[in-house]
Amino acid sequence: MKGEQLKNSGILIFSNLTVNLSNFLKQVIMAYYLGVSGYIDILLLAQIIPAIFQAMIGGGAGEILVTKREGSGYRTGSFEMVFIITCLVPVLLLCTGYYLLIDKFIPFFEINPESGGLLKDLSIIFLINAVPGTFNSILRPQLYSKGLYSFYAVATIISQATGILFILSFIDSMGVAAFAWGTLIANTINSVWFSFRSGLAFSVIFDLSMWRHEMQQLIKLMKRVFSLSLQTFLNYFGTLWERSYSVKYLTGGYLSSLNYSKTLSELPTTVLLSSILTTSYIEQVKLFKEDVSHFKSYTARTFSLIINLGFLFQVVMLLFAPLIIIFIFRRGNFDNRAVESTLTIFNILTVSFLPRLIVGYLSRTMYILGEYRKLLFANIVKVLVQVGIMVLFITTFRNTIPFAILFSTLSIALILFYLVNRSVRLAGWFLFLVRIIVITAVSLVLYKAHVLILPYYIERTNFEVLLIYMPGIILVSLAGLIYLSKTGKLSELLKKIKKK
Repeated sequence: MKGEQLKNSGILIFSNLTVNLSNFLKQVIMAYYLGVSGYIDILLLAQIIPAIFQAMIGGGAGEILVTKREGSGYRTGSFEMVFIITCLVPVLLLCTGYYLLIDKFIPFFEINPESGGLLKDLSIIFLINAVPGTFNSILRPQLYSKGLYSFYAVATIISQATGILFILSFIDSMGVAAFAWGTLIANTINSVWFSFRSGLAFSVIFDLSMWRHEMQQLIKLMKRVFSLSLQTFLNYFGTLWERSYSVKYLTGGYLSSLNYSKTLSELPTTVLLSSILTTSYIEQVKLFKEDVSHFKSYTARTFSLIINLGFLFQVVMLLFAPLIIIFIFRRGNFDNRAVESTLTIFNILTVSFLPRLIVGYLSRTMYILGEYRKLLFANIVKVLVQVGIMVLFITTFRNTIPFAILFSTLSIALILFYLVNRSVRLAGWFLFLVRIIVITAVSLVLYKAHVLILPYYIERTNFEVLLIYMPGIILVSLAGLIYLSKTGKLSELLKKIKKK
């Protein structure tokens, strides 16, 4: 059983990484063809409102359906069908209301009529996308519960590849709209496959006796769904504010640079969250049920590992930030001006890499401890800090938004550490605070150093930049090999390679 669980966890991690890597590939394609432009800003702005509507209802509905449902239902697949249809109703109402009122929102962003028309056209595509997106959000946990991990992985890879192929085929003729249509196509393919594979009973949609039979449980679960909506809205509210203020107050293309930087800086976080934190969460849940003392010691050890790994990743990413940005993005329409803008934002966001890891780990720990209200409070503080900084400084400081993200992430990391540390002894509060301050200070020094030396290499070719960083690459590689050798992990790795 343990071997099967490990296999399923591996497939799940691979699937999630595939989705994130495909999204990252879309960013690279976008950078090549469109660079840093106001058109991408409009695309990102059009995307956020429908995404909020979908996430508010569908975000946690799938997990609720799997974990809180009681009984077998009227017939196989009947309750799942009723539940999805019921969840779609508020999503459709919200999307329809936004479409009818979108002309009222456009003047707030102070964009020209052409951009306003593009915003409306793209919004329609993303509003339609909320329907298959809701299906996918609800059915994904259903597939997991039935052990269909391999099917989910294959379906996800095919749908994402289809979306990317569509973008590459039509970007020259459709421009930025190709990305919106590519997203809709990928989600639609998944929703059709997921619906049939999960065994939804489409034939009972108009069966009134079935609705009466399932009504009591349906009401119970929908109450839980709506109770999670506020939490989900808070998670997206900061992003909504970032995109709105970027378009309204900053030059065209700034939101594009912010988006590239966020995607790239969050990719390593996603890798660690999908691997170390997924497996550690499973172990935490198990230990919490069996032995609380072992749960506490395991949680503290894992937290210490995350601090060390996070700091290491953060420093390496900051040291090689120029090389990363230039090698990944500088081609096609992504010129040196785009490199300069994106690199500056990327450096700032990378300073929040470790705090993001801490928040991800401690949030899951609080779920296990049942501290939902305290977690909600921490998220409210985070949003208030982020929005407050943006409102106060957006007109006076160009990079207010990434710094607002940094300080809001630091604030919730400190709050969650304080709350969890009261139940699980992670470390001394003063020691943790000093470590975070020192790590942040060192990271900010590296950020400032990049700003100062940027003019000296920005005009150099990619190969010349690689040569400049080659000594650093060699030193980091040697340090990694020495560490693996001293800990005995290098010999273990070599033995595994020889066996293969």
